[in-house]
Amino acid sequence: MIACKRHIGKIALIAAMLITTAAVAENAQLYGTIMASEAEPGARGIWRYEMRVTWNNYSEFSLSHLNLKLDEGGNCSRDDILEYVRWDNPSGTARCFGVNGLIYFDAELNMTGDPDLQIYVPIIKYVPTDDSQVRPGRSGVVVFTFWSDLAPWPIDEPNDLLSEKFGQDQAFGRVNGVFPALPCNPIAAEQWSWGMVKAGFDNH
Repeated sequence: MIACKRHIGKIALIAAMLITTAAVAENAQLYGTIMASEAEPGARGIWRYEMRVTWNNYSEFSLSHLNLKLDEGGNCSRDDILEYVRWDNPSGTARCFGVNGLIYFDAELNMTGDPDLQIYVPIIKYVPTDDSQVRPGRSGVVVFTFWSDLAPWPIDEPNDLLSEKFGQDQAFGRVNGVFPALPCNPIAAEQWSWGMVKAGFDNH
């Protein structure tokens, strides 16, 4: 299995388009967008969500894994999250710039977070699988898919809901778009009460 190599032209273009986020590793960039659409009949939920994440480490180290932080307040149990946010494994497919090979990611719910990154709230952790055609490189784009019966609601910004580990380094990044309307989801609490959220998806 070979490692991804950087395509300098594409990296420079995407780096210019991304918003730089605060990161432990200087100059590392991590950015995500979540979109939702009505799912096909027979899917695992009424709504299909797609999260597109771009990473660029500008480092000698390649991507180890990615995290999506779910809950700052500990409002949801493991059963709550697994009931309303569903995925298949592999849950995501990535390409590194300039390399013809796919990287597959499995998703796992970790209620204790990622202590190596000093995250102590529930996360979905995305880990490259051994079935991948190439290893993750220093930069690339991955698309994750999940489903829910809950309608999409806006994600609160600014945030640091994304994180990654590469070598001994770490980076944090922002997610925009929407997320299923869980009571512990990353939407603006000041904008939506849980009662309003329930009323919103009950009417769909």
